[in-house]
Amino acid sequence: MTGALIDLTRRPRPLPAGEQLSAEDHRRLVGVLEAVDRTTDLPEFRERLLRALQTWFGFVGVAVLHGDTLPDAVREGCGVQGGYRPEFLADYAARWADQDPFRSEPVCRMILERGVIRLSDIAAGTPFVAEFLRPNGITDKAATVVDAAPSGVLYVGVAVGDRPRISDREVAVLYALRRHLAPLVTGRLDRDRERRAIGERWQLTPREREVADLAAQGLTNRQIADRLFIGVDTVKKHLSRALSATSCTSRTQLAVLLAA
Repeated sequence: MTGALIDLTRRPRPLPAGEQLSAEDHRRLVGVLEAVDRTTDLPEFRERLLRALQTWFGFVGVAVLHGDTLPDAVREGCGVQGGYRPEFLADYAARWADQDPFRSEPVCRMILERGVIRLSDIAAGTPFVAEFLRPNGITDKAATVVDAAPSGVLYVGVAVGDRPRISDREVAVLYALRRHLAPLVTGRLDRDRERRAIGERWQLTPREREVADLAAQGLTNRQIADRLFIGVDTVKKHLSRALSATSCTSRTQLAVLLAA
């Protein structure tokens, strides 16, 4: 009797030469995936993804946006942003959004083709970087996208300020994250598309519908603002529009209507 196992000398496959990610990075990736894999809807998914990227990889400024196309996602800004001061976001919206390279058609195509783009590689000397980002303490940004067409796309942007640029290792992390998130993103976007289709007759924007959903769940204006990383006044505006469009006079009526 020689034993039940055929080959007791078998060893794990070695990592490829030049592997940029350490064992710790792979464990962090698992941590991110564990944070989002049991989420039940898109809002919860993107919020947990944002927090996981901050917690596991130390990115401070993070944006998780979604839309039918990448230009829709970055221009409409439907999603969440974290780690940014309200004053910075207000200045961005008022004066700099149109100059953001990540919002341009050519760069959107580049992100879709390459998978990950680092701002320092494409627009290091632009006024957007030199006159807006750097004076506000941001030294570099990177973006990736999960293309789940026809369900839509999910955009993930990260920013750093404690080093000259986002490292090659961090770019490799985003590539790996993009690949692992793809099936989860597709499922969440599919369910969100179905949910939005039900309410199309009210002609609400994605953000208005999102605020309406959270209000119907019983969240206060402050809780909604904190969850979506927007101002309370913005929540009030979206909620007022949702109540008017649905002919509801209270959050209770809105909850009953959305549940139906």
